Amino acid sequence: MRFLRALLRAMLVGVRKAVLRDIRACISTQLLVILGSVMMVVIVVRQMQGPMDVVIEEQIVRPKDMFATMTPQDTEPEVIFKSGMGKYNTSRIPAIVHHKNMFLAFCEARKDTSHDIGNIHIVLRRGKRTDWKVEWGQLQVVASRHGYRAMNPVPIVDKVLDVILLVYQLIPAWVSQWKLVRDGVYNQYLMVSRSFDNGETWTIAKDITASTLGQMRPPPALYAPGPGHGIQLKSGRLLVAGNYFVKDEVGPLLHYLDNFHNTTNYANVIASDDNGETWFLGGRIPFGVDPFWRPIHGNEATAVEIDKGQVCLNGRTLHADLTRVVSFSDNGGETFGAGRLARELVEPGYKLTDDNFVIPSKAGGCQASMIGFPAPRPYVTDSNTWVLFSNPASPKFRERLSVRLSKDGCKSWSPPWNIFSNFSGYSDLTYFEMRNPVTGLRSQNFAVLFEAGNVTSHDALMFKMFNVESLLSGLDKGKLKFDPAV
Repeated sequence: MRFLRALLRAMLVGVRKAVLRDIRACISTQLLVILGSVMMVVIVVRQMQGPMDVVIEEQIVRPKDMFATMTPQDTEPEVIFKSGMGKYNTSRIPAIVHHKNMFLAFCEARKDTSHDIGNIHIVLRRGKRTDWKVEWGQLQVVASRHGYRAMNPVPIVDKVLDVILLVYQLIPAWVSQWKLVRDGVYNQYLMVSRSFDNGETWTIAKDITASTLGQMRPPPALYAPGPGHGIQLKSGRLLVAGNYFVKDEVGPLLHYLDNFHNTTNYANVIASDDNGETWFLGGRIPFGVDPFWRPIHGNEATAVEIDKGQVCLNGRTLHADLTRVVSFSDNGGETFGAGRLARELVEPGYKLTDDNFVIPSKAGGCQASMIGFPAPRPYVTDSNTWVLFSNPASPKFRERLSVRLSKDGCKSWSPPWNIFSNFSGYSDLTYFEMRNPVTGLRSQNFAVLFEAGNVTSHDALMFKMFNVESLLSGLDKGKLKFDPAV
């Protein structure tokens, strides 16, 4: 019996050891399987982590650089203002801005004549934009004064206060600009008005003459803002480009066509740091000469902010054979460096006499416009801001309204894309974006308001829209090419 008990005990111990050994083996196998599975998941996740990081970075860090790629699209030029419209003889001097799907198109409505004299009102048409269609409202007078002519509309979109400002000048109706230049003493007012409802109504205009023209030493003979839109810098400062004639030490040294009653002409800016409440004088392009000692008169000007807060001032020159002049400011327009001629930016300097002789104009050149916008392909160039420029791209006459593109901060310019082949003159550009409700991506678009006609360069003011793809496609065609001016 004792032997049987010992045998049974031995058998039980053996069975227990065997069971424990099998359990340990099973657990080890399961643990190995679990650990292997975890490691596989970790490896897969790490392999996926790199691309996921890139996608997240693109979506979060650089959304401002993401634009939709569209097919080229543009509209046919449309007449917005024309000669004989309402009670007016001629419509001239365009200016345009875009804000909250609304175009605000301004011009001078000249009652008595097509010239720069007589009774002139500044008028506005508001255009409600729906995609690529615009519904234009009625003509409304936004600036006038009995016995004066209201001239040179300069609208600015103040994005800080969500307000539209309008800077303009008042000159006695029948006092010519050349009499003012000859007399050497300004007889005019510089005014600013505001709209808090996107152009529907306007405040009573405020006189800012004393803080601007009144601070010039010597005083100007004649000052003119713009014309064309003003800008707001990233700092919030408002800038209005313009020009003035002054009797200084340079004027009497000039001769023949370059002498404007012994005055000198300068392109300059005025500025406001309190959203248009008060204004002060900014810098000007210093007087200069070209390599042949021809005077560079900086006349009607346009400004744009490029990278790193730098401001480029681009001015008309009055010499018949000179191209436009550009200058740069690193302190928000308070001072500008020496001007240089932009050899690509030819502008008209000649006219036809009644006998069909071609002669140089006493006041050559023509007003132009610039607008800055985010570079659609940031990896192509070092500049984050591209600049579009418009003017009559002809070295002879006011014709061939065209646009050019700068991808390097106004240092160089593309050949022109011609958008109107016949007579044309002053113009103004604006930039706007449309967001796709599905993708959230934005498209980049432009509009231009310009003088044009089949008989003269100011038969009417025409309006055209186009997207950045249409612009790049048009520039690639290189329809117009001129040799650089000598």
